[in-house]
Amino acid sequence: MERSIEIIHLEGQDYEMGLKQGTNFQSQIKELYQKLTSSDEFLASKPFIIPKFLYKKLATKISSSMIKASIKEHFPSQWQFLLGLSEGAEISMNKLLFLQAIDALGTQVFNYRIEETISSSFNNCSAVGVSGTRTDMGGVLMIKNWDGPEFLAEYTIFRNIKPSNGKRFGTIGSGVVGLEGINNGMNEKGLSIVYNYAYPREIGDEGVPAMILIREALEKCSSVKETIDLFKKYPRIGGANVMVADKDGDLAVLEVGPSNLEIRREGIEHEKHYLICTNHYLTPPMKDLEVPRDAVYNEDAAEAFKGKSVHKSSFIRYQNAHNILKNNAPEKISLDFLNTQIQSSHGPENTPSEFTFCNHGKEISTGFGVMLDVKNQNFFATLGKPCEGKMERLS
Repeated sequence: MERSIEIIHLEGQDYEMGLKQGTNFQSQIKELYQKLTSSDEFLASKPFIIPKFLYKKLATKISSSMIKASIKEHFPSQWQFLLGLSEGAEISMNKLLFLQAIDALGTQVFNYRIEETISSSFNNCSAVGVSGTRTDMGGVLMIKNWDGPEFLAEYTIFRNIKPSNGKRFGTIGSGVVGLEGINNGMNEKGLSIVYNYAYPREIGDEGVPAMILIREALEKCSSVKETIDLFKKYPRIGGANVMVADKDGDLAVLEVGPSNLEIRREGIEHEKHYLICTNHYLTPPMKDLEVPRDAVYNEDAAEAFKGKSVHKSSFIRYQNAHNILKNNAPEKISLDFLNTQIQSSHGPENTPSEFTFCNHGKEISTGFGVMLDVKNQNFFATLGKPCEGKMERLS
């Protein structure tokens, strides 16, 4: 069913903006915390002898400690936003920090075997970016599908954020009710970023999750180069494939881990006029740090994931998009082509499944999609599956 998008407008000092978001979504933020900490995915990691209530309390405390110091030290403005968010939502800072940390903890895959043993992840996601040399607009075009549990998609919000500090740029983008970060967005200078999970074997002990780094980049950077420098500068936690483009036509994928970061500007056949990213790394240094390619969720994973390959869906979604762009794309690619032929794609057999770009999996499926016309600074989105909905222009 098609749902209209309501944009949340946040303007002013950081604390004031956080307070407004927290007040507006107080009940949903508390509900999100309860659902996440009661989910099979979360509880799959619980030791048998520890009661659920105690595990939830310990996990909340430990997770919050992994990101608290780094945010306070490096991003004081975002810390002020969190203080306002906590007060507005009437939720403890530890619980709120747990929600921020889930962005990184969701990339920690364990309980797997190598066909040996992974508590399952919350998200998949797929993205494509096309260089201006191959687009009808003459600038970079990007699409992204967010894939995750259906209950989590219900907490998606779209915000227009305008900090009163004149040194920071305004942004339009998607996020989650209880999170300050941005997972897909564009700023007033045209810098555009979309983000997928990736799965390093180790996510790190302390640092800043990707969504917070993305928001910081959108508020402070105007180019791909500046974004790369920002990501390299600060401590990170978790794994990510971050696609970045700017108005000058630069396009890159940042393959991100807690201690390593590689820049990718080509695909599996060394093509440079388009980039695809799903949930696996392609650069050799990052592939070496990744959960093994033949990893399979074991009997300790959440019930829905037992026996499934960790990477199979990611490989197939990537390959299907690659084949369409290689064999079926016109000389000049439009947003309409990207939306109808890839973003809404159900694979070569036209059979919707967990392996298609428009994901129709039973446990993990596409919850929303975005399209970005970087040169003209147009940001589009639809709630639900792109094959069923209509894109709305939000900027």
